[in-house]
Amino acid sequence: MSAEQTRESARYEPLARTPLPDVIAEQLLAEIDSGALRPGDQLPSEPELARQFQVGRSSLREAIRKLHTLGVVEVVRGRGTFVRHRTEPEPTPQFARWSATEGPAIAEVLEVRIGLELAAAGLACVRANQADIDAMAARCREHEAARRKGDLDVLVGTDELVHESLIRAAHNDLLLQMYLALVPQMAEFRAHTLALGRADERFDPHHRAMLAALAKRDPAGVRRAVVHHIGALYGEVRAATGQEPVPEMLDFGTILGSFT
Repeated sequence: MSAEQTRESARYEPLARTPLPDVIAEQLLAEIDSGALRPGDQLPSEPELARQFQVGRSSLREAIRKLHTLGVVEVVRGRGTFVRHRTEPEPTPQFARWSATEGPAIAEVLEVRIGLELAAAGLACVRANQADIDAMAARCREHEAARRKGDLDVLVGTDELVHESLIRAAHNDLLLQMYLALVPQMAEFRAHTLALGRADERFDPHHRAMLAALAKRDPAGVRRAVVHHIGALYGEVRAATGQEPVPEMLDFGTILGSFT
């Protein structure tokens, strides 16, 4: 076989490249799991951590945000970042592994989903009747009841229905059909995120904010709640897959500012 044929027949697998924020987060998690950092301990300041890891602040901030989203650390404005007290094991490794493999497809679904829900917010504030508002209130109560019972399957189903109730309140059949087509693709994602620690604190208030704004016929308020609800997880999924930060044209902070 000639050298040229050897070159043509050679097939090499690309080397795996772990995103720098993931490497930082994993090292901090190792410190926490080993007991070197204990619940209640404050992490070193951002400049000091950046110096120790020899990384830029943007990578460090992304790592801290990842740990915060996963419920590992608490970021207290004006004070610093603290290791959370965890009363039970949290499925953070499972979520991280799942996001790394399934994240690209889910990020696309989330982009479509937020577009649909933002569109529904405006229409619902014009078209919703009292029965629609009462239905959404009932779905929120059912979801919070499922949370108290601890049944993850029921929790996923009730979360689906909360968001479906907003879409239905828009009274647009095509919008509803488009949204329902996404629901099966979101089931596993919902199961992973709803099982994370403090998911009730992160997500349930957004449901109530959506409902309250709808009752007031406040489209900007509904949209703000939708952006808060989906935006953080969208960024987390992109980070887990090693993608660049949210593009400016999709920056949910920018979107949020346009509705204030």
